[in-house]
Amino acid sequence: MIGKGANEIRPVLLSEVEKILEKRQGTAGEFGFEQQTSLEYAKRFSHLKYNDAKEMLDELEKLEIKTETAVKIVDLLPKNKSQLMLILVKDKVDLPEKKMEKVEALIAEYLKKAKKFEPKVEALPDAPAAAPIEAKSADAPAEEAKEKKKSD
Repeated sequence: MIGKGANEIRPVLLSEVEKILEKRQGTAGEFGFEQQTSLEYAKRFSHLKYNDAKEMLDELEKLEIKTETAVKIVDLLPKNKSQLMLILVKDKVDLPEKKMEKVEALIAEYLKKAKKFEPKVEALPDAPAAAPIEAKSADAPAEEAKEKKKSD
């Protein structure tokens, strides 16, 4: 059962998920599908190391941003103001302009420490080349019928 024996329920950083699962992997033997998939996801998409992510989370909480929202900001590490606004609007957070500038500066600082993210591109098997699609006019069925009659 998922969550069996949970002491507390709280939002966690992707880098924290990675740290917890790597620690468990050494003691629990092989992971099931869900745990292995979660570990791979956390490794692939966590932008910051655990210590840096924790520091950033603490600094965002000092700016009086709710933990849930701060975790999303750290995990997603928005690259511009519009991405940050999407997170804040979703969580119904309204920050004054001065706090917004502090958050942007904080994100810019931690973007420098972030891992370089390169999307995983899987090679597709070679497929036969598709024939180009020809544009047919609205009268195409009528023209085809005329050509058919001519050939008969």
